[in-house]
Amino acid sequence: MKDALKQRLVGAVVLAAIGVIFLPGFFKEQQGHQVETRTQIPTEPSSPHVTFETPQQTEVSPAPEPETMFLPPEPEPKTEIDETSPSTASAESKPADTTDEVPELPLEADGIPEAWVVQVASLSNKEAASKLRDELQAEGHKAYVRTVTTANGSVTRVFIGPKLDKAEALKVKAEVDKRLKVNAMVLRFKP
Repeated sequence: MKDALKQRLVGAVVLAAIGVIFLPGFFKEQQGHQVETRTQIPTEPSSPHVTFETPQQTEVSPAPEPETMFLPPEPEPKTEIDETSPSTASAESKPADTTDEVPELPLEADGIPEAWVVQVASLSNKEAASKLRDELQAEGHKAYVRTVTTANGSVTRVFIGPKLDKAEALKVKAEVDKRLKVNAMVLRFKP
């Protein structure tokens, strides 16, 4: 009987251990989980209503064609009408000579008229070059800038012109040298 009692005691201990392990799990599921529904999110702050205006569009004039930008303006044809005596003018007048005397301009090999520019300065600061160009344009000169890459970096050159007559370019050079205290150069214009 001892063996039978031992087996019953071992069986009871095993059943008690299984009950201790698994029974709390069964009772917890029946109770259910409670989820807290309150939150700690602050309310949305009030913001002022902002309205945006549509931006104004400015009218921009188109840039001139690159080929015609540096050409001198074409002179307008001169027409003289004598309104005092229209009947005698038409009867006695000879046909007008429509060929104006245009001076022969020396042409380069590619057919472009030979022109000259005055290189006023070469500056490494592009803003300073643009400012100098604006000053020269305010004085009535046709000034422009070109940026050139050299071994020492980028250089912006300020030019005046082009002038069709080298003597006129030399005259402008003398004026600029005196006013700006620089040693400008007269160079052949390359479009």
